[in-house]
Amino acid sequence: MPLIDVIFLLLTFFIYSLVTMVHAEILPVQLQTLTTGQAAKPASIVAITIDAHGNLYLNRAQIDDQSLDQRLAEIAQLEEIPKLFLALEDTPKASPGDFPADTSAIVDRGPLLISLIEKVRRAGIEDFNIVGDSASK
Repeated sequence: MPLIDVIFLLLTFFIYSLVTMVHAEILPVQLQTLTTGQAAKPASIVAITIDAHGNLYLNRAQIDDQSLDQRLAEIAQLEEIPKLFLALEDTPKASPGDFPADTSAIVDRGPLLISLIEKVRRAGIEDFNIVGDSASK
């Protein structure tokens, strides 16, 4: 019965992956039982990312400016607008005195971010978040 070990290994992997799937930073306290309210519904999320080279991505798929305008207009027309997150790819940090390998490819994304925020607002979406990595690593 050597396959039983494989089955237990797979079971352990799936249980561990389910436990680590949701990361919520809350205090480990006993929660009070509630009798009113409703269960939280899963929220749909849309992410727009600007990489180090200035390329735009909508949910991990590269997209051009005109297509992004179109998609933002479609999103704004939805009955329930998904949560919108804007993100910038971090540029690689060089040691003092060193230069990144290809500095010509890295673009100043400040104007791109401002332009992106204007596109989002022009589409009629006012509720969005700019996200980054936690500083407490």
